[in-house]
Amino acid sequence: MRQMAFGVKKWFMLQMWRVQQIAAILSLAMLAITDALLIYDKVSWRSGIFETPYIGATVLLVIIGLLIWGTSIIWDTRLRMWREQMSVLVERNPYAKEKMTAKELVHYRLIWLPMLKMIEEADPKTKEYREKVEAWMGYVIRDDPSLAKEVEDLMGYVNGAPLKHDRLRNGDG
Repeated sequence: MRQMAFGVKKWFMLQMWRVQQIAAILSLAMLAITDALLIYDKVSWRSGIFETPYIGATVLLVIIGLLIWGTSIIWDTRLRMWREQMSVLVERNPYAKEKMTAKELVHYRLIWLPMLKMIEEADPKTKEYREKVEAWMGYVIRDDPSLAKEVEDLMGYVNGAPLKHDRLRNGDG
C-alpha cells in the first residue's frame, strides 16, 4: 500500500514540476497582455500607431515585455539575486545534506566501499569509517523505496542492462 501511495505522490509531483516549468513565463505573458489591454483603454489620445486597438495594444505589450526583460537583466547582472536563491535551494534541498542520490549511492558502492575494504587491511581505523558509510547508505535506501529502485536500475545499467526509461521507451516495460 505504501509503495502505491508513493507512486501516486511521485506522479503528482511530476505534474506539479511540469506546470512550474512554464508557470513563470505564462504568468508574465498574461500580466503583460492584461496590462497592455488595460492601459490601452486608459489612453485618451489614440492617434498614430495607437489608433487601432490591435496595433496599439500590441505596441503596449511589446513595451511592457521590454520593461520586464530589462528588469530581469538588471536583476541578474547588477543585483545578482540568483546567487542567494541558489544558496537557499541548496539549504532547503535534503539531497544536499543527509540524503544521497542514486548516482552517489552507486558510486560509493562501486568505488569507495571496495577501496575502503582494501585500505582497512593496512589501517584498521578505516573499518569504522566504512561501516558508518554503509550504515548511512543502508538508511537512505530503506528510507526511500523509489531511491532503492533507482539504485537497482543503475546497478543493472552498470552491468549492461538498459535503464528503466530506455525499457519504457522501447516498449519492454
